Amino acid sequence: MAGFLLFATSLKLPAEPEIDTVALNEITKQAALCWQDLNRLDDMDFEYRFFILDNGGKLCYQSHGDLPDTLQAALRVGFLPLDIIVDGKVVGKAVIETIPEAFVVQAQNKLTTAIIIAFVVLCALLIAVLMVLYALVIRPFGRLESFAHSISTGRFDEPLPMDRNNMFGLFTQSFDVMRTSLLEAREKQLALERAQKELIASLNHDIKTPITSISLISELLQASGVDPEVEEKLKVIDMKADQIGRLMNDMLHSALEELGELKVTPTCRESSELLGLFTSADYLSKTRIGPVPTCLVEFDMTRMEQVIGNIIVNSYKYAGTEIDVSFRIDEGFLHIDISDYGKGVNPDELELICTKFYRGENALALHKEGEGLGLYTAKQLMVKMGGGLEAINRDPGFTIKLWLPLSQ
Repeated sequence: MAGFLLFATSLKLPAEPEIDTVALNEITKQAALCWQDLNRLDDMDFEYRFFILDNGGKLCYQSHGDLPDTLQAALRVGFLPLDIIVDGKVVGKAVIETIPEAFVVQAQNKLTTAIIIAFVVLCALLIAVLMVLYALVIRPFGRLESFAHSISTGRFDEPLPMDRNNMFGLFTQSFDVMRTSLLEAREKQLALERAQKELIASLNHDIKTPITSISLISELLQASGVDPEVEEKLKVIDMKADQIGRLMNDMLHSALEELGELKVTPTCRESSELLGLFTSADYLSKTRIGPVPTCLVEFDMTRMEQVIGNIIVNSYKYAGTEIDVSFRIDEGFLHIDISDYGKGVNPDELELICTKFYRGENALALHKEGEGLGLYTAKQLMVKMGGGLEAINRDPGFTIKLWLPLSQ
């Protein structure tokens, strides 16, 4: 485009004026006649501008002061050199400007204008190409990027916008088909999770009903004054019924946690309320509870009761020793240490005992019943209440560290 424009412009340049050979010869003739006194040429009127050099290249005369003063400089701008002959000998050269300066200036101006116009046209074409490229390529890919981000955040309901001029129509349509498939898969997954939750809740209810009946009958028989040996058997039945109930609660809480249904609602409570939770969980009366600092703490009463119950039950089950509970306030949290004096846990297992379904070597060696959900559930509940849970070994013994945020 630029080359064509420059070529068209050159065709429109003014034609070079024809050279008047008579005028050129008149310059060389008068220069030969006035060779001994070239200043006399000032009184003459010539059609062309010129300057005269001798055979040594020395400047002898200039008709105008703005002319070149060397032959090489003159030839570069189109001057014509002609010999000056005196008595049959060449004595110098008349270097004549055959193309008028005005013509050169006019041609340069037109050429400069053509170059500027060509540059502007090229810029306009480039901008047009970039706009088309943006509309047909870059913008569709930008939409794809935004669409992919929406998919990654779970927003499957937003379709991928498409238009008729999209050159990647089939490509982008395949992405929208993928979105539809993912939406259907998510809906099926949610339906499956809902059915799973309903099944777990139903089983939990169906199992708890007979377990409750067994516990009540066992307690009734114990109160009726039966034989001591029978009473011991009834206590075992009662204890096993309670154990089955706790296991069912742990399994239900774990399943509901995965389904996002395990609700925790921390509220501002007095720290002294924690004392009652430890007292009610201490069914063997082996727990020594230290003084509780007076403060306001954020926790869910029901969930905290579940956490403390799990920890006390585990301690009695695996250590069987007395338990010490201590409290302290540090950096905006109420810290609770629950310590027994058993063998503790293998150091390699400390990071694992709070994971789901994991049971340590000690539990397996002692053939203790359990599902490995107690500490997992307790840790999840503590985190939801804004606190945390950590297990450490002592010498001797084992400690569960809890912390709850103080109310602001």
